[in-house]
Amino acid sequence: MSSVSGIRLPGLATGMDTEAMVKEMLTGEQNKIDKVKQKEQTVKWQQEIYREVIKDINGFQDKYFSLSSKNSILNSSAWNTLTVNSSNSNIITATGTAGANSVNYKFEIGKLAQPARATSSVEISNGSKTSLKELGLPSEGKFKIELGTDEKGETIYSKEITIMSEATYKKGNGDAIINPEGGFKDEDGNKVDENGFLLDEKNEKIVEFEADTIDSLVKKINDVSEGKVKASYSDMTGKFTIESSKTGASSGFKIVGTDGNDSDVLDFLGLQGNSKSNKFMGSNAEIKVESKDGSFSKVLNEEINSFTIDGIKYDIHAVGTSEITSKQDVQPVIDNMKSFVEDYNKIIDKMYDMITQKQNRDYPPLTEAQKKDMSKEEIESWEKKAKVGLLRNDSEMRRFMDDMQKAIFGDNMSILNETGLTSHEDYTKKGQIALDEDKFRKALESDTDKVYEMFAKDSSSVMESMKSTMNKYVGGSSSVFAKKAGLEKTASAANNFYSEQLKRQAETIKMLQRKMSNKENDLYKKFGSLEASMNKLNSQMNYFAQM
Repeated sequence: MSSVSGIRLPGLATGMDTEAMVKEMLTGEQNKIDKVKQKEQTVKWQQEIYREVIKDINGFQDKYFSLSSKNSILNSSAWNTLTVNSSNSNIITATGTAGANSVNYKFEIGKLAQPARATSSVEISNGSKTSLKELGLPSEGKFKIELGTDEKGETIYSKEITIMSEATYKKGNGDAIINPEGGFKDEDGNKVDENGFLLDEKNEKIVEFEADTIDSLVKKINDVSEGKVKASYSDMTGKFTIESSKTGASSGFKIVGTDGNDSDVLDFLGLQGNSKSNKFMGSNAEIKVESKDGSFSKVLNEEINSFTIDGIKYDIHAVGTSEITSKQDVQPVIDNMKSFVEDYNKIIDKMYDMITQKQNRDYPPLTEAQKKDMSKEEIESWEKKAKVGLLRNDSEMRRFMDDMQKAIFGDNMSILNETGLTSHEDYTKKGQIALDEDKFRKALESDTDKVYEMFAKDSSSVMESMKSTMNKYVGGSSSVFAKKAGLEKTASAANNFYSEQLKRQAETIKMLQRKMSNKENDLYKKFGSLEASMNKLNSQMNYFAQM
């Protein structure tokens, strides 16, 4: 094409297809760009594959290493081999933990553990908006709440609370001065009354602090008690209540003055409750436990309504009688371990394929020109083959597999083998583990607590070691895989090995495209000059032909 006023036109004078000729002349430059784009696409795929692996490992950790997961293998209840039943779950329920003893008892709940509680006895006629003055607060009152003692035995107090029966008003700066224009003003010129209180546009005193109500009393107590006590008002009962967050005889609180001595500042509410020496006290749960044959009987006094004895966690819900029985059932533990092994092996199998598969050099990433001649299905099939072997012999993934083997077996190979956990015997399943169900079952039936101690009890256990090793590779923006491919929603997402490569390749592509564009413009200028010369020559020939 020739160029006229910046618009490229076909070679009308020369009869040449200048556009096709320029495109042909730029083939070398386009090939250079395509090669860098293919390399760029390869790196994108490598990063995507890596991030899929990271996602798989994180999913595995969330499923088995999170204590809140129903499949958690770190939770002691995951190693419980006792099925515990209650004859009346409305009264009491129980669950076993690892190493729990068998139970067969009758429980008689005489009393639930209660928090310390103080409840108003006066009539609160207007609900939570009732003013404290209306209830009998004579004037301003200051108090604190004694909340218990700390680890050193020193008394803990809330911050000071001030309550007022009357609103207070804002004072102006200095004395009231007669205003020549009428009324009074302060030294700053603000409108005040004769007593120096600031006035608003309606000549009403500006409130600094409102008179307190039940609502504001509740808020003030809750704001300073650090969650150790809670104040509330019930529209249903019409009662104001202060209640400790903990239950049991050791829980309690007291209303005291700013000096720490007993205070009567809230007496106008008529607070009532289980109290001793003006201190409101909680109470323990009372539970009578008997064996079925009557050979054993004991009364439990528990501070809270959820407690653990002999590996059994009990939760009491109401007063009454219920029987708690148990039987050994190791199958749920076996099933969860089987699932754990299968899911772990899927990750390792996937990684082993990635680092051992050979790359097919006949299937490089497609160029845009190649894609135009292919269907969507053909492109997908090609790219599936092109992605194979991109992480062959990846050193980080190989180290991960090796480190996981050390984390699992370490110096415990023989002990773990006795419990049924071994390295997979199939050489094509490198890095995978195998579970002998019969051995594992016998180990659980023989000594569940010993198995739990080996697998998951503390930081030296197999599972904790696996978790720690996985965290080393995917546990944050500074982990091994994050530095390689980046973790989404962290600083490493854009700051990693592959992303840095992609940035350099993008810069190279821009540089090559600029060079190609400059060469293309030069070629069109030359063809434009040729076109102009041919036009001039044709004009001259036409002139001579007419002579």
